[in-house]
Amino acid sequence: MMKKQKVTITQVAKQAGVSVGTVSNYLNRTVSVSKDRAMRIQKAIDELDYIPDSLASSLRRKKSKTIFVLTPNLRNAFYTNIISSLMEQAYKSAYEVHISSYEYSEEREKRLLRSFETCRPGTVVIIFNGYNDEKAIRRLIKKDIHVILADRVCPMKETASVTFDNRDVIFEIVKMLKEKKYRSIGLFMERTNLQNIWKRRESFIEALDFYGYKEPERFIFGKESLSGDKLKNGYLYMKEILETHKKEELPEAWIATSDYLAVGMMRAINEKGYSIPGDFGLIGFDNIDLSGYVNPRLTTVEQNQELFGKKLWEAVKKIHQNGIREEIVLPQKVLMRESC
Repeated sequence: MMKKQKVTITQVAKQAGVSVGTVSNYLNRTVSVSKDRAMRIQKAIDELDYIPDSLASSLRRKKSKTIFVLTPNLRNAFYTNIISSLMEQAYKSAYEVHISSYEYSEEREKRLLRSFETCRPGTVVIIFNGYNDEKAIRRLIKKDIHVILADRVCPMKETASVTFDNRDVIFEIVKMLKEKKYRSIGLFMERTNLQNIWKRRESFIEALDFYGYKEPERFIFGKESLSGDKLKNGYLYMKEILETHKKEELPEAWIATSDYLAVGMMRAINEKGYSIPGDFGLIGFDNIDLSGYVNPRLTTVEQNQELFGKKLWEAVKKIHQNGIREEIVLPQKVLMRESC
Protein backbone atom coordinates (compact mmCIF):
# COMPACT_ATOMS: atom_id res chain seq x y z
CA MET A 1 0.00 0.00 0.00
CA MET A 2 1.44 3.36 -1.02
CA LYS A 3 2.08 5.83 1.76
CA LYS A 4 -0.01 8.97 1.45
CA GLN A 5 2.14 11.92 0.37
CA LYS A 6 2.41 14.77 2.82
CA VAL A 7 0.51 17.90 1.83
CA THR A 8 2.65 21.05 1.75
CA ILE A 9 1.86 24.68 2.46
CA THR A 10 2.61 25.40 -1.22
CA GLN A 11 -0.22 23.08 -2.28
CA VAL A 12 -2.60 24.81 0.14
CA ALA A 13 -1.61 28.22 -1.26
CA LYS A 14 -2.10 27.04 -4.83
CA GLN A 15 -5.55 25.56 -4.15
CA ALA A 16 -6.66 28.67 -2.24
CA GLY A 17 -5.31 31.00 -4.94
CA VAL A 18 -3.09 32.96 -2.56
CA SER A 19 0.63 33.25 -1.79
CA VAL A 20 2.51 30.97 0.62
CA GLY A 21 3.11 34.02 2.80
CA THR A 22 -0.63 34.66 3.08
CA VAL A 23 -1.23 31.06 4.20
CA SER A 24 1.57 31.43 6.75
CA ASN A 25 0.04 34.65 8.07
CA TYR A 26 -3.34 32.93 8.37
CA LEU A 27 -1.89 29.98 10.29
CA ASN A 28 0.34 32.02 12.60
CA ARG A 29 -1.91 35.06 13.00
CA THR A 30 1.10 37.32 12.38
CA VAL A 31 -0.75 39.58 9.92
CA SER A 32 -4.48 40.02 9.44
CA VAL A 33 -5.94 38.12 6.48
CA SER A 34 -9.17 39.20 4.76
CA LYS A 35 -12.30 37.18 5.47
CA ASP A 36 -12.56 35.99 1.85
CA ARG A 37 -8.96 34.76 1.77
CA ALA A 38 -9.29 33.16 5.21
CA MET A 39 -12.33 31.18 4.06
CA ARG A 40 -10.52 30.01 0.90
CA ILE A 41 -7.44 28.98 2.88
CA GLN A 42 -9.46 27.08 5.49
CA LYS A 43 -11.42 25.33 2.74
CA ALA A 44 -8.16 24.25 1.08
CA ILE A 45 -6.77 23.03 4.42
CA ASP A 46 -9.89 20.93 5.03
CA GLU A 47 -10.01 19.51 1.50
CA LEU A 48 -6.30 18.65 1.39
CA ASP A 49 -6.18 17.39 4.99
CA TYR A 50 -3.21 19.67 5.66
CA ILE A 51 -1.44 19.76 9.04
CA PRO A 52 1.14 22.55 9.63
CA ASP A 53 4.73 21.33 10.14
CA SER A 54 5.28 23.29 13.34
CA LEU A 55 2.21 21.81 15.01
CA ALA A 56 2.95 18.33 13.76
CA SER A 57 6.52 18.25 15.03
CA SER A 58 5.70 19.72 18.43
CA LEU A 59 2.78 17.40 19.06
CA ARG A 60 4.64 14.26 17.95
CA ARG A 61 7.15 14.82 20.75
CA LYS A 62 4.44 14.53 23.40
CA LYS A 63 4.15 11.37 25.48
CA SER A 64 1.02 9.26 25.59
CA LYS A 65 0.60 10.36 29.22
CA THR A 66 -0.48 13.69 27.83
CA ILE A 67 -3.89 15.33 28.01
CA PHE A 68 -4.86 18.11 25.63
CA VAL A 69 -7.77 20.27 26.75
CA LEU A 70 -9.70 22.36 24.23
CA THR A 71 -11.91 24.99 25.84
CA PRO A 72 -14.03 27.84 24.46
CA ASN A 73 -12.50 30.43 26.77
CA LEU A 74 -9.95 30.80 29.58
CA ARG A 75 -11.43 33.94 31.12
CA ASN A 76 -14.54 32.11 32.29
CA ALA A 77 -14.21 30.75 35.84
CA PHE A 78 -16.47 27.82 34.96
CA TYR A 79 -13.84 26.37 32.63
CA THR A 80 -10.76 27.33 34.63
CA ASN A 81 -12.16 25.83 37.85
CA ILE A 82 -12.88 22.51 36.13
CA ILE A 83 -9.50 22.42 34.39
CA SER A 84 -7.68 23.26 37.64
CA SER A 85 -9.40 20.34 39.35
CA LEU A 86 -8.46 18.03 36.46
CA MET A 87 -4.84 19.20 36.50
CA GLU A 88 -4.52 18.64 40.24
CA GLN A 89 -5.46 14.98 39.77
CA ALA A 90 -3.44 14.48 36.58
CA TYR A 91 -0.19 15.87 37.99
CA LYS A 92 -0.32 13.38 40.86
CA SER A 93 -0.01 10.62 38.25
CA ALA A 94 2.75 12.40 36.28
CA TYR A 95 0.49 13.34 33.35
CA GLU A 96 1.05 16.49 31.36
CA VAL A 97 -1.91 18.78 30.68
CA HIS A 98 -1.85 21.26 27.80
CA ILE A 99 -4.64 23.78 27.35
CA SER A 100 -5.84 25.53 24.18
CA SER A 101 -8.72 27.97 23.77
CA TYR A 102 -10.70 28.39 20.57
CA GLU A 103 -12.26 31.66 21.80
CA TYR A 104 -15.75 30.71 20.58
CA SER A 105 -14.41 30.52 17.01
CA GLU A 106 -15.59 27.53 14.97
CA GLU A 107 -12.74 28.08 12.53
CA ARG A 108 -10.11 28.09 15.28
CA GLU A 109 -11.61 24.98 16.88
CA LYS A 110 -11.33 23.12 13.56
CA ARG A 111 -7.70 24.13 13.19
CA LEU A 112 -6.79 23.02 16.72
CA LEU A 113 -8.59 19.68 16.33
CA ARG A 114 -6.70 19.15 13.09
CA SER A 115 -3.41 19.72 14.90
CA PHE A 116 -4.25 17.04 17.48
CA GLU A 117 -4.35 14.40 14.73
CA THR A 118 -0.56 14.18 14.91
CA CYS A 119 -0.55 13.17 18.59
CA ARG A 120 0.82 9.77 19.53
CA PRO A 121 -1.72 6.95 19.89
CA GLY A 122 -3.10 6.84 23.41
CA THR A 123 -3.11 10.60 23.87
CA VAL A 124 -6.28 12.01 25.45
CA VAL A 125 -8.06 15.04 24.00
CA ILE A 126 -10.78 16.65 26.14
CA ILE A 127 -13.13 18.91 24.19
CA PHE A 128 -15.40 21.37 25.99
CA ASN A 129 -18.63 22.21 24.17
CA GLY A 130 -17.66 22.55 20.52
CA TYR A 131 -19.36 23.35 17.25
CA ASN A 132 -20.11 21.11 14.28
CA ASP A 133 -17.00 19.00 14.91
CA GLU A 134 -18.12 15.36 14.76
CA LYS A 135 -16.17 14.77 11.55
CA ALA A 136 -12.98 15.99 13.22
CA ILE A 137 -13.68 13.82 16.28
CA ARG A 138 -14.05 10.75 14.05
CA ARG A 139 -10.66 11.45 12.50
CA LEU A 140 -9.06 11.59 15.96
CA ILE A 141 -10.67 8.30 16.95
CA LYS A 142 -9.40 6.60 13.78
CA LYS A 143 -5.88 7.62 14.79
CA ASP A 144 -6.31 5.92 18.20
CA ILE A 145 -6.55 9.24 20.04
CA HIS A 146 -8.95 9.08 22.97
CA VAL A 147 -11.67 11.73 23.00
CA ILE A 148 -13.53 12.83 26.13
CA LEU A 149 -16.33 15.36 25.70
CA ALA A 150 -16.90 17.89 28.48
CA ASP A 151 -20.26 19.59 29.07
CA ARG A 152 -21.69 17.91 25.96
CA VAL A 153 -22.50 14.48 24.54
CA CYS A 154 -21.93 12.83 21.20
CA PRO A 155 -23.69 9.88 19.52
CA MET A 156 -20.36 8.14 18.90
CA LYS A 157 -19.84 5.20 21.28
CA GLU A 158 -16.06 5.59 20.96
CA THR A 159 -16.14 8.78 23.05
CA ALA A 160 -16.52 9.27 26.80
CA SER A 161 -18.33 12.29 28.22
CA VAL A 162 -18.93 14.24 31.42
CA THR A 163 -21.91 16.61 31.48
CA PHE A 164 -24.23 18.46 33.80
CA ASP A 165 -27.95 17.65 33.64
CA ASN A 166 -29.34 20.84 32.09
CA ARG A 167 -32.86 19.54 31.59
CA ASP A 168 -33.91 18.67 35.13
CA VAL A 169 -32.53 21.86 36.65
CA ILE A 170 -34.42 24.04 34.14
CA PHE A 171 -37.64 22.23 35.07
CA GLU A 172 -36.84 22.85 38.74
CA ILE A 173 -36.31 26.58 38.10
CA VAL A 174 -39.53 27.00 36.13
CA LYS A 175 -41.52 25.12 38.78
CA MET A 176 -40.04 27.32 41.50
CA LEU A 177 -40.82 30.53 39.59
CA LYS A 178 -44.39 29.39 38.98
CA GLU A 179 -44.80 28.71 42.71
CA LYS A 180 -43.53 32.25 43.34
CA LYS A 181 -46.38 33.52 41.11
CA TYR A 182 -44.26 34.86 38.27
CA ARG A 183 -46.68 35.13 35.34
CA SER A 184 -44.03 35.21 32.61
CA ILE A 185 -40.45 33.93 32.31
CA GLY A 186 -37.74 34.93 29.84
CA LEU A 187 -34.47 33.36 28.74
CA PHE A 188 -31.39 35.53 28.21
CA MET A 189 -28.84 33.51 26.25
CA GLU A 190 -25.88 33.47 23.92
CA ARG A 191 -26.97 32.87 20.33
CA THR A 192 -24.60 30.01 19.70
CA ASN A 193 -24.39 26.42 18.49
CA LEU A 194 -22.76 25.25 21.72
CA GLN A 195 -24.63 22.17 22.85
CA ASN A 196 -25.04 22.96 26.55
CA ILE A 197 -26.63 26.35 25.81
CA TRP A 198 -29.03 24.86 23.27
CA LYS A 199 -29.97 22.14 25.73
CA ARG A 200 -30.96 24.83 28.22
CA ARG A 201 -32.99 26.58 25.52
CA GLU A 202 -34.79 23.36 24.52
CA SER A 203 -35.47 22.49 28.16
CA PHE A 204 -36.72 26.02 28.82
CA ILE A 205 -39.32 25.75 26.05
CA GLU A 206 -40.32 22.26 27.18
CA ALA A 207 -40.63 23.28 30.84
CA LEU A 208 -42.69 26.40 30.11
CA ASP A 209 -45.06 24.34 28.01
CA PHE A 210 -45.28 21.67 30.73
CA TYR A 211 -46.14 24.20 33.44
CA GLY A 212 -48.80 25.94 31.36
CA TYR A 213 -47.03 29.09 30.17
CA LYS A 214 -48.31 30.27 26.78
CA GLU A 215 -46.01 31.08 23.87
CA PRO A 216 -42.87 29.65 25.50
CA GLU A 217 -40.56 31.08 22.81
CA ARG A 218 -41.93 34.61 23.11
CA PHE A 219 -39.41 35.81 25.67
CA ILE A 220 -36.20 34.23 24.41
CA PHE A 221 -33.61 36.95 23.92
CA GLY A 222 -30.22 36.17 22.39
CA LYS A 223 -27.25 37.69 20.61
CA GLU A 224 -24.07 36.19 19.17
CA SER A 225 -21.96 38.83 20.92
CA LEU A 226 -22.97 37.40 24.30
CA SER A 227 -20.54 34.52 23.74
CA GLY A 228 -17.62 36.93 24.04
CA ASP A 229 -17.33 39.33 26.97
CA LYS A 230 -20.45 38.11 28.78
CA LEU A 231 -20.33 40.69 31.55
CA LYS A 232 -20.01 43.73 29.28
CA ASN A 233 -22.21 42.48 26.46
CA GLY A 234 -24.86 41.16 28.85
CA TYR A 235 -25.07 44.70 30.25
CA LEU A 236 -25.21 46.35 26.82
CA TYR A 237 -27.84 43.99 25.42
CA MET A 238 -30.08 44.24 28.49
CA LYS A 239 -29.73 48.02 28.33
CA GLU A 240 -30.87 47.90 24.70
CA ILE A 241 -33.85 45.68 25.60
CA LEU A 242 -34.95 48.01 28.41
CA GLU A 243 -34.66 51.07 26.15
CA THR A 244 -36.78 49.52 23.38
CA HIS A 245 -39.45 47.78 25.47
CA LYS A 246 -41.92 48.88 28.10
CA LYS A 247 -41.76 47.01 31.40
CA GLU A 248 -45.11 45.31 30.76
CA GLU A 249 -43.77 43.99 27.44
CA LEU A 250 -41.02 42.06 29.21
CA PRO A 251 -41.07 38.89 31.35
CA GLU A 252 -41.41 39.22 35.11
CA ALA A 253 -38.56 36.77 35.72
CA TRP A 254 -35.40 36.08 33.75
CA ILE A 255 -33.15 33.03 33.47
CA ALA A 256 -29.66 33.91 32.19
CA THR A 257 -27.53 31.10 30.78
CA SER A 258 -24.52 32.27 32.80
CA ASP A 259 -23.86 34.31 35.93
CA TYR A 260 -21.69 36.73 33.98
CA LEU A 261 -24.66 37.57 31.76
CA ALA A 262 -26.90 37.91 34.80
CA VAL A 263 -24.54 40.32 36.57
CA GLY A 264 -24.36 42.45 33.41
CA MET A 265 -28.16 42.43 33.28
CA MET A 266 -28.30 43.54 36.91
CA ARG A 267 -26.39 46.71 36.18
CA ALA A 268 -28.64 47.62 33.24
CA ILE A 269 -31.80 46.96 35.28
CA ASN A 270 -30.56 49.08 38.18
CA GLU A 271 -29.47 51.95 35.92
CA LYS A 272 -32.93 52.05 34.37
CA GLY A 273 -34.41 52.58 37.84
CA TYR A 274 -35.92 49.12 38.22
CA SER A 275 -35.33 46.87 41.20
CA ILE A 276 -34.47 43.20 41.65
CA PRO A 277 -36.53 41.27 42.63
CA GLY A 278 -39.25 43.94 42.91
CA ASP A 279 -39.59 44.58 39.17
CA PHE A 280 -37.74 41.59 37.73
CA GLY A 281 -36.68 38.28 39.19
CA LEU A 282 -33.29 37.03 37.99
CA ILE A 283 -31.51 33.66 38.00
CA GLY A 284 -28.05 32.82 36.67
CA PHE A 285 -26.00 29.71 35.93
CA ASP A 286 -22.58 28.51 37.23
CA ASN A 287 -22.42 29.98 40.79
CA ILE A 288 -19.26 31.98 40.13
CA ASP A 289 -17.79 33.76 43.17
CA LEU A 290 -19.08 37.14 42.00
CA SER A 291 -22.70 35.92 42.20
CA GLY A 292 -22.52 35.92 46.00
CA TYR A 293 -21.18 39.48 46.26
CA VAL A 294 -23.56 41.48 44.07
CA ASN A 295 -26.58 43.22 45.59
CA PRO A 296 -28.99 41.52 45.77
CA ARG A 297 -27.08 38.25 45.83
CA LEU A 298 -27.83 36.29 42.69
CA THR A 299 -29.96 33.15 42.74
CA THR A 300 -28.04 30.74 40.55
CA VAL A 301 -27.50 27.16 39.49
CA GLU A 302 -24.75 25.59 41.53
CA GLN A 303 -22.48 23.28 39.55
CA ASN A 304 -19.83 21.28 41.36
CA GLN A 305 -16.93 22.22 39.12
CA GLU A 306 -14.32 20.53 41.30
CA LEU A 307 -16.25 17.26 41.05
CA PHE A 308 -16.57 17.73 37.29
CA GLY A 309 -12.78 17.98 36.99
CA LYS A 310 -12.33 14.85 39.08
CA LYS A 311 -14.83 12.96 36.91
CA LEU A 312 -12.88 13.99 33.80
CA TRP A 313 -9.77 12.51 35.41
CA GLU A 314 -11.68 9.33 36.25
CA ALA A 315 -12.71 9.11 32.60
CA VAL A 316 -9.05 9.38 31.56
CA LYS A 317 -8.04 6.60 33.97
CA LYS A 318 -10.83 4.26 32.86
CA ILE A 319 -9.85 4.66 29.22
CA HIS A 320 -6.15 4.07 29.85
CA GLN A 321 -6.59 1.26 32.36
CA ASN A 322 -9.30 -0.87 30.76
CA GLY A 323 -10.67 0.92 27.69
CA ILE A 324 -14.02 1.77 29.32
CA ARG A 325 -15.84 4.82 27.94
CA GLU A 326 -18.78 6.09 29.96
CA GLU A 327 -21.32 8.89 29.75
CA ILE A 328 -21.29 10.59 33.16
CA VAL A 329 -24.12 13.00 33.98
CA LEU A 330 -23.78 15.17 37.10
CA PRO A 331 -26.72 16.82 38.87
CA GLN A 332 -27.10 20.56 39.39
CA LYS A 333 -29.05 22.37 42.07
CA VAL A 334 -30.66 25.77 42.43
CA LEU A 335 -28.98 27.97 45.03
CA MET A 336 -31.70 30.28 46.32
CA ARG A 337 -30.67 33.84 47.16
CA GLU A 338 -32.37 37.24 47.09
CA SER A 339 -32.65 38.02 43.35
CA CYS A 340 -35.96 36.20 42.86
